[in-house]
Amino acid sequence: MINFNYMAEKPKFVSEIPPQEAKEMEAWFEKLEAKLKNVPPEEIEKGAQKIKDFLDGKIGWADVFHFTPEQAFQIAEMGYNHFKLGRYQDAERFFKVLTILDWDNFYYHSMLGSILQRQKRDGEAIVEYSQAIESNPQDIVSLTNRGEIFMKHGWTKDAQRDFEKAIDLDPKGENQWANRSKTLLAEVKKPKKEKKK
Repeated sequence: MINFNYMAEKPKFVSEIPPQEAKEMEAWFEKLEAKLKNVPPEEIEKGAQKIKDFLDGKIGWADVFHFTPEQAFQIAEMGYNHFKLGRYQDAERFFKVLTILDWDNFYYHSMLGSILQRQKRDGEAIVEYSQAIESNPQDIVSLTNRGEIFMKHGWTKDAQRDFEKAIDLDPKGENQWANRSKTLLAEVKKPKKEKKK
């Protein structure tokens, strides 16, 4: 059970806070206390537990703000449509919101990586693909795309590692992204003389 007795006492602020700010903070807490006066204690406890769960990493922003999976899907669909139309900055906004709402959703990070890659923001794209892969090590799309960025910058060992992982995840050779990894891996493994032709 959460202890709410802290509300019985006025907050005391440390002396490093400028007097005007301390006064404003005290006024804010007084307003909050007045607003919460008529709220049933079980509602306050429920809200406090939700915030505690958020701070402990048990829930995300989507849960805090009561976003339903349907709403998140609609946002993702709008973002994807902008991406397909080449409106990358708009698509980026949608997927940035989604990564904040549901940090562990690999698809949101993978899409944001693709959007950033199209904008030639390779460093940021690598970060998003890496997060997608951390959330879902089976993400063939992110492995292939990150490997392609590594290859573009001459980091062949990293590129080869990503391509090989993507290929290993598709032993039947049916996934288009794994097949793309095969093509890119062959390019990475070509001797330097052959590549220059």
